[in-house]
Amino acid sequence: MTDDRWSQRESDVTDALRALYAPPADERYWDALEARILAHVARGGSEGWWSALVEMTRPALAAAAILVLVAGAAVAHTRQLEARNAYASVISAAAPPSIESSARLSSTPDGDATVNYILSH
Repeated sequence: MTDDRWSQRESDVTDALRALYAPPADERYWDALEARILAHVARGGSEGWWSALVEMTRPALAAAAILVLVAGAAVAHTRQLEARNAYASVISAAAPPSIESSARLSSTPDGDATVNYILSH
């Protein structure tokens, strides 16, 4: 980019950020940083990312157990509903409508037949 696109204020901000994020000029800083890192590693402070998972095992197992119980209950409920529906479809298909109700419905007007049908069942 060319400098003519930047205003004086943007240039001042850029210079301030460069000064703020500039690496330290003192070599002792880098030596001290290296010493701190090596001391941390020597203490055993470099645990793997999987060490955080150890703390979550019990809550995760409890959540999994609850999930299995809820899923099992849902499957059992669904099977009961399917069995009831199958039983009801067999029972209602086996009982033919009575001749008396059919004859009575044919002799009444349409609106009355609907009311009679609903009241008879």
